[in-house]
Amino acid sequence: MTQHAIVKRLSGQDVAEISLLRQVECSMHCDSCGGCLKPPAGEELLALAKNPIGAKPGDRVEVETTTGNSIGMALLVFGFPCLALVLGYLAGGWLHWSEMASIGLGAAALVVSFVVLWGVNRSVTKHHPTQFDIVGFAR
Repeated sequence: MTQHAIVKRLSGQDVAEISLLRQVECSMHCDSCGGCLKPPAGEELLALAKNPIGAKPGDRVEVETTTGNSIGMALLVFGFPCLALVLGYLAGGWLHWSEMASIGLGAAALVVSFVVLWGVNRSVTKHHPTQFDIVGFAR
């Protein structure tokens, strides 16, 4: 997916901090709008991007999300909690617990799955912080 962004500052060799522009609000006709020059306070979305083209602060650029393993991560984020809930409920039935106890075990498994996913998110974010590539200058 390609988006427009403004380079805020350089963060090391071939890495830039960018401010992502919302697609709905920005048609990249800044001379008539001027909206992207002063984003509303607290609504700026900052990210790190690989900068192979040597963009400098203030440049308007096109960025592309790194494709990586986004389908696998989506399956993990949405599928793992559902699977944990069902398996927790079924485990309660297999242990011959009451209906409410099985539901409670399913809910506990769901909470545990959220904690596991939180840890996975921290690990992925720590080891793969760059999620965007600058592919060109915006017209």
